[in-house]
Amino acid sequence: MSTKRPSARRKPKQVAVSVPVQWGIPDSLPTVYANQLIITHAGSEFYLIFGELVPPTILGEGNLPEKVDIKPVAKVAVSPEAMLRFAEVIASNVKRFTERAGE
Repeated sequence: MSTKRPSARRKPKQVAVSVPVQWGIPDSLPTVYANQLIITHAGSEFYLIFGELVPPTILGEGNLPEKVDIKPVAKVAVSPEAMLRFAEVIASNVKRFTERAGE
């Protein structure tokens, strides 16, 4: 009879598996308009705060507002790795857009 004891230090074998991901965007997902963006970072996360600036429609001498407020519409927190990927994707999309627009 064998009296082998299992090793307490044995680690389970790790295997890398690739699983495809697919966006499931429901029709009910709201679209918000944003024409302003602030990007900040704190700790290990980046924060993207999207806002809407609606300028005054009628301006004349003497009735200029002291300030115009930006209405925040969404705040998104992302990891540094995701932020780097976002930057690459945004740069690539802007490049394609300007090439197609002839700018």
